[in-house]
Amino acid sequence: MSQLNQNKETVSLETLDLLDEALVLDSSSYFPIRELSLKTGVNSVTLRAWERRYGLLKPKRTNKGHRLYDQGDVQRVEGILRWIQQGVAVSKVRALLDQGVAFDGVAPSNEWLEWQVSLVKASQAFQEEKIEQLYQQIFSQYPADIAVRDWLLPSFEQLGKGASLAFCESVVLSCLVARTNSLKSQQKHSSNVLIAGLMSQRALWCYMAAAILLDKGISCRVVPNAQQSDDWSALVTGINVESVLVFCENELASKAADLISQMQQWNKPVIAVGAGFWLAAYELNITTQSQVKVYSEALEGVSAFIKFNL
Repeated sequence: MSQLNQNKETVSLETLDLLDEALVLDSSSYFPIRELSLKTGVNSVTLRAWERRYGLLKPKRTNKGHRLYDQGDVQRVEGILRWIQQGVAVSKVRALLDQGVAFDGVAPSNEWLEWQVSLVKASQAFQEEKIEQLYQQIFSQYPADIAVRDWLLPSFEQLGKGASLAFCESVVLSCLVARTNSLKSQQKHSSNVLIAGLMSQRALWCYMAAAILLDKGISCRVVPNAQQSDDWSALVTGINVESVLVFCENELASKAADLISQMQQWNKPVIAVGAGFWLAAYELNITTQSQVKVYSEALEGVSAFIKFNL
């Protein structure tokens, strides 16, 4: 075969590859990993980890190697989520799915307890690299809400107060900031704003919330360093957000009535989170005012905020 004919055949094959991929992608039955992520609330990094490490997903491939999924994969991911929400380690989920085991027939995994112990020990020994390794391992395997609920929060509680907790939180915060910036770069626009309590005292929760929201496909902007409560109104107006998640310090409890009134003036769905702040609002019977709702428990508030935006 002449070089000219070889070149023509190569071009022809490349054209066929492109057409094949285009036809598959145009089909309503198949969609890329980013759409599977939006449909399930599991980020693409975690989906790939489930495929590579545990064989939990078996996507179809185009001629150019792009992953393609269908509605069956959505149901598969939902099944995986149900198991790990029950505390089962992701490494054990494939066998349970393949065997069709009932949800009420399996005891929770003790891997979470082991990971909690590892984080506590690394924090007490001020081992930054070990904490980062644990973070990467767990946040690549699990959705952010489960990693926060079953690993970070119990570990923080075990650490109590003091230098070890402060060190651990600072390392985790750096990891979460990097994650938020990376995932945010994949979003087309920012439609929500996360605002911390005054003087950045709730910055860690802001970024944990951001990680959870971004996993769900909700774009967000994190502003953890407002200096005064009046800054919140300026931010809401200046950024032109659609909804607001506010982490309120206990020190703001005495101003609960005024602050909730201020939030009502934003004319947007607002979730305010803080135990002391909620208690003050509860005593005044103002935990729900128009579009403003106050929650004591942070994860509950974040979950409610997600419902506003999906």
